Amino acid sequence: HTHTHTHTHTHDTTTTTTTTTTTTTTTHYVRTYVRYVRTYGTYVRYVTLRYVTLRYVTLRYVTLRYVTLRYVTLRYVTYVTLLTYLRYLRYVTYVRTYVRTYVRTYGTVRYGTYVLLLLLLLRTYYVLRTYVVVVVRTYVVVRSST
Repeated sequence: HTHTHTHTHTHDTTTTTTTTTTTTTTTHYVRTYVRYVRTYGTYVRYVTLRYVTLRYVTLRYVTLRYVTLRYVTLRYVTYVTLLTYLRYLRYVTYVRTYVRTYVRTYGTVRYGTYVLLLLLLLRTYYVLRTYVVVVVRTYVVVRSST
């Protein structure tokens, strides 16, 4: 699980064909590990998000390796579903907004910060009424606080 991809394509329509493998389709948690990347004087970090169940849009628990998140950019996306790319992006936007609200309410991280969505467990009626694992690899740009 060590990826050094710096794909700059954000909304390519060519990504719709990449329905990559059925590796972890029914897993209920995914562990993703942290790595450091230097870009433009800012640190790009990975943050682990373990076991997020969006069954009724409820955040079970979030494990953050670093709590100084400022900005989240979706750079490289792989997904294992029958979901279309656009529908997937809608889900990501909605969930990210929800997580931001959750964070502001319960103070998991600081005010106005983002939580990195590494794993989404989506309950959708479009895909066999089962849990769908969506793995999102994103880069988190953290401003180096001096």
